[in-house]
Amino acid sequence: MVSEVIELLSSTPDKIRREIASLSPHQLKARPAPDKWSIQEILAHLDDAEELGMRARVAAMIEQSEPSLAPFDQEQRAIEQQYQKKAPLASLDHFARQRRANVKWLRALKPAQLKRKGHHQAVGEITAGEMIHEWAFHDLGHLKQILEVKRYWLWPHMGNMQQFYKLS
Repeated sequence: MVSEVIELLSSTPDKIRREIASLSPHQLKARPAPDKWSIQEILAHLDDAEELGMRARVAAMIEQSEPSLAPFDQEQRAIEQQYQKKAPLASLDHFARQRRANVKWLRALKPAQLKRKGHHQAVGEITAGEMIHEWAFHDLGHLKQILEVKRYWLWPHMGNMQQFYKLS
């Protein structure tokens, strides 16, 4: 199962590239609603979280004895790191480079290392293997979020057909 999860992680940058390839700079920067992130902000977040929120936690569990793992407050990081000012394609390129290195590192992990534990300050005990699964789940959530932003652009042009759908 972990090998499939790593393959999913490996495929994320290319999936994102395909989804945003035809988008204008305005479309990348536009928020679909005041309380929702733009694609630019999603890409900045993925880049930011790749090391700090993901690899660093797995590495801590592998290298330390049951380390304490701090929560990753993505809303606070978005403000502190000014996600809305990050160049979207640069964020994606940096994320993709990090991801290639991380996938190579993940493939080298041994099954016993995946069982190593840490204590997440918000949810309690987790294993490195669980964190890797969460990493992929996180990717899929943001891929879905990018698709949802694209749905917001189509919505105003659907006329009465809107009655068959809801935006989240």
